[in-house]
Amino acid sequence: MKTFFIKPAPGRMVRDPDTLEFLKPDGEEKPFTPYWCRRLDDGDVIEFDPNATPAVTAGKAKATDANADAVEKKA
Repeated sequence: MKTFFIKPAPGRMVRDPDTLEFLKPDGEEKPFTPYWCRRLDDGDVIEFDPNATPAVTAGKAKATDANADAVEKKA
């Protein structure tokens, strides 16, 4: 049976109809059944790729007006 990875949408708590336990906030692998497809279509759960690398948010600082003025003066 085909499976997919899902996690609850922000602010939602979704029960598994078989175990009656809440879906883990970090997500779980579930069978691709009509129940889970309805939850996905209704926006109760979000599909995700567990093998995806997290986006890196660290990087260069934003240019401020002071930095822009300094660059213009050098030019």
